[in-house]
Amino acid sequence: MTVLRLALIGFGNVAREFSRLLLSRRTWLRESRELIVDVVAVATRSRGSLISDYELDLRRVLELYESGKRISEYGVEKTDSTALEVIRTSDADVMIELTPLDIESGQPATDHIRAALGRGMSVVTANKGPLAWAYDELASLAQRTGSQFRFEGTVMDGTPIFSLVERTMPGCRVLGVEGSLNSTCNLVLTSMMSGRSMEDALNEARLLGITEADPSLDIDGWDAAAKVTVLANVLMGARANPKLVERRGIRGLSVEELRGAVDSGRRVRLVARAEPRSDGVFMQVGPEVVGTESWLWGVNGTSSALTLKTDMLGSTTIVEENPSLMQTAYAVFADLLVIDEKTREKAP
Repeated sequence: MTVLRLALIGFGNVAREFSRLLLSRRTWLRESRELIVDVVAVATRSRGSLISDYELDLRRVLELYESGKRISEYGVEKTDSTALEVIRTSDADVMIELTPLDIESGQPATDHIRAALGRGMSVVTANKGPLAWAYDELASLAQRTGSQFRFEGTVMDGTPIFSLVERTMPGCRVLGVEGSLNSTCNLVLTSMMSGRSMEDALNEARLLGITEADPSLDIDGWDAAAKVTVLANVLMGARANPKLVERRGIRGLSVEELRGAVDSGRRVRLVARAEPRSDGVFMQVGPEVVGTESWLWGVNGTSSALTLKTDMLGSTTIVEENPSLMQTAYAVFADLLVIDEKTREKAP
C-alpha cells in the first residue's frame, strides 16, 4: 500500500470540491489502486492554516470552513504560518496549489510551486498564472529535483489536453491552437443572445462557481489570454506571458449587437488562438461572429472547445459540455493518480 501526503494551498471552490471528491473515492483508492491519500496541511488566505504529523480530518476542515469559521479552530494543528511557510515545513509528498489567479505576475502561486519543487515535492495545480508566466523555469526545476509537475486543470477544467498530447500524440508537433476557452464568457454571450443582460448572466455564472475570484478577468478576456498563453508555452514552446496576447474582451458588447447576430443566423464567441509566426508565436483573444460552418457555432452555455493543429495528425477538436467544479476537481484528482503511477515506476 502506497501513502501520498498532501498539502492543500488555497481552500476555495475547487480545493473544497477536490476535498469532497477525495473523501468519496477513498475506498476505491485503497481497493483499486492500493493508495492512501492523507491531507496533512491546509493553508488559506484568511481562515488560518493547519500542519499535522498525521492525517487531518478533512470532513471537519470542510465543515469549519463552510460554516464561516476559521479552520484554525480545528485544534492543536493550527499554525500562524503563511502558505510559503507551510510548504517549507510540512512533511507532504505533493503540494496542491489552488490559490486564485493573479494575471499581473502569476504570484504568489509561482513562489509556492517554486518552493515545493525546490524541496523535491511534486506539484499539482489548476492555477494558470505560474504556467503563463514561468512555465519553462518551473518545468526545468521539476526535472532537476526529480519532482513531478502536473497542471491538467489549468485549461478546459478536467478535459484532457496536456495528457492527451503527452500520452497519445508521440512525435506530433502542435502547430497552433484555436478555441472558446472561457466558460463564463460563453455563458454570458449565450444568455445575452437570448435577450438577458450581461449582469444577470454574470450573476448566474457566479452562482455556478465558475467565475474567477475577480470576474473582470473573465469579461475582459484575461482568463482566456492566460489559458492561450499556457497552451502556447507548454505545447508550442512560446516562452510568452499574457501581456503579449492581442486581447479584447466582451465588456463592450450589447444585447442588441448579439441579438442582431442571432437574427442573421450567426453567433458571437470569444475566440482564443495561437499560431507560429516568423518572430515567435502570435496569440490573440477577442469576440468573433461565427456561422453554422464553424464548429464553435454549437458551443453554448458553459461549454468550451479547443482545436489542436498538428503536423502529423492534422486537426483534432475537443469539446467539453457544460462543466461544473467537479471537472476541475477531477483534473486535480487525475493528476494525483498520474503522480502515483510515475512514482511507482521509478521505485526499485
